[in-house]
Amino acid sequence: MCGRTLISEAKELAKKAGVELGGKNVEKDTNRPPGTEMPVILDARPGKIHYVKWGLIPSFASEPPKYATTYARIETVHRLATYKHVLGRRHCIFVIEGFYEFDKRLKPSQPYYFRRKDKGILYLAGLWDTWKDTASGLIIPTCTMIMQPANNLMGKVHDRMPCVLSQADALKWLDRSLPFRTRFNLLRPVDDHVLEGWQVDRKVNNARNKDVNNPDQTGPQLDLF
Repeated sequence: MCGRTLISEAKELAKKAGVELGGKNVEKDTNRPPGTEMPVILDARPGKIHYVKWGLIPSFASEPPKYATTYARIETVHRLATYKHVLGRRHCIFVIEGFYEFDKRLKPSQPYYFRRKDKGILYLAGLWDTWKDTASGLIIPTCTMIMQPANNLMGKVHDRMPCVLSQADALKWLDRSLPFRTRFNLLRPVDDHVLEGWQVDRKVNNARNKDVNNPDQTGPQLDLF
């Protein structure tokens, strides 16, 4: 489900993605959890990376939701009030280098690290919104990641996975001039051979652990057979 992510230092990440950095520089994080600020490209500003709080707060909400909004299921995103009002209006792309998934059938959970086989940037489809904190008067941008059923590779660890897009399809997801159905149809399980994954040390289970070697392989590589 993309429980944690690995992101480069912000300037380096923007350079790799071929866009500008729209804000302060942020240090590299090898174990970034939900609820933190994530590097995303907004359809309103498609040429820049911004750091946006991961956990969507709908613009119409009087307070932050009591339920988790870090992930939106592709099967229900068009029906739930939290998300449906931004579909076709406020799309975003998470820009990361890799992510961890946890096999919870084992105790404690066994983490695995996933990245593109070509070591390129991962573009993950999401939605965003803005919310006004009435107490402070601040306008806060927030986002959610869209999840779908896992492909064969990811299915060895978890039954869900993020919507991984090619760079070309990421641009289409952000393109407000395209019909919504054209953009939504981009969300499908990525080919099994695009990603690779392997077992990593259980120290990754602790989100406070930011060791540089967190993504290093410590056990079997996943395969399709």
